[in-house]
Amino acid sequence: MQKVYRNKIDNSFSELKIPIRIACLKNNGVPTVLSLWYVVVDGKIYCATQKTAKIVSYLKQNPSCGFEIAGDNPPYRGIRGEGNVKILYEEGEKVLSILIEKYLGKKESNLSNFLKNNSKTEVAIEIEPQQIHNYDYSKRMKGA
Repeated sequence: MQKVYRNKIDNSFSELKIPIRIACLKNNGVPTVLSLWYVVVDGKIYCATQKTAKIVSYLKQNPSCGFEIAGDNPPYRGIRGEGNVKILYEEGEKVLSILIEKYLGKKESNLSNFLKNNSKTEVAIEIEPQQIHNYDYSKRMKGA
């Protein structure tokens, strides 16, 4: 059974180092799903991407999205929901910095250096959840 919580993300999901899957409509009306790093701040979900990324144009055209934060291995548990999106052009570099620390830590790496070198052209994606469903199939999948 799913539990529905409006605008509330379980803290255990905000700390996971897995991507969020975002579902949106492409400019031609066909649905697509994209994965991005995320962080939860004050009940909102933030991602960062290049301002020229296709997802930015998709979300500008239609600022509604679906999302899921869940691992790929059993037992399956996660959250999924619906939200409204804002593209924050001035916050991209700041959000990217937070994401780099969450996913890569403070240690320098080729990836962290690459991301930092391209951070001036990042934008932030802010998702304000409108409805969230938590699911946990641990009991059902016991022994699987």
